[in-house]
Amino acid sequence: MKITPYLTLLLLSLFTAMCASPHVIASDEHIIHTIDFSKVPAGDAHQWLIEQGYLLKLDATSLQMEFNNQQLEIATDDEIAGLVVLKLGQANWLHDVSSIDIEWGVVNHPQTVDWEQGENKVAVALMFFFGEKNISSGLPFGINSAPYFISPFIGYHEVAGKTYTGFLYKKGGRYVCVDVTNGSDELIRSHLQVTPRFFTEFNKKSIPAITHIAFQMNAKDSESGAKAFIKKIIFNSKG
Repeated sequence: MKITPYLTLLLLSLFTAMCASPHVIASDEHIIHTIDFSKVPAGDAHQWLIEQGYLLKLDATSLQMEFNNQQLEIATDDEIAGLVVLKLGQANWLHDVSSIDIEWGVVNHPQTVDWEQGENKVAVALMFFFGEKNISSGLPFGINSAPYFISPFIGYHEVAGKTYTGFLYKKGGRYVCVDVTNGSDELIRSHLQVTPRFFTEFNKKSIPAITHIAFQMNAKDSESGAKAFIKKIIFNSKG
């Protein structure tokens, strides 16, 4: 599976299936952290995100981002891509994360999205980075290396539950289609199983703490733009 140059830039700047019914946390899991956009007062989201420590990368300042309908709404009518990154202080690293639940949805996908054909656009994707050790991007001399990451996204033509790898970051990056929608604006409750996925994907026996959390929209080279929303992200642990 190829990764488009612009989606590669999304990654380089930092240094995406469940049914619609609510996910029930396993009896041996408990919630250790929640990002709840539903409780933020309505209004423009850019300044709020900056005040909370998020960094707006690439064209994120040009994305339409606002809190509305008890969710963070993200949209663009232009052929742009943006990445919003939260670097966690060491005291706030998320240890022993076993699964992540996400409440989100897509209103419309970028016109050319089709990961099965190498068109790696996303209406919305999350990115979870594990640890601080930089893994080779595949470029020589350690150029643009980055920590291990798993990126769940809502697909359109993609296969729910399928894991995709890019042209770069084959050792350290995985893109997981956690759900599929045609863009009907319904609330989707997705579940990302971190264990044992991290072990099997990266051939590791332990999982580093989550040190960065990001979300992105990539409507590059898509005349239709895109629109999506995120309501809540819940981190679960068996620890």
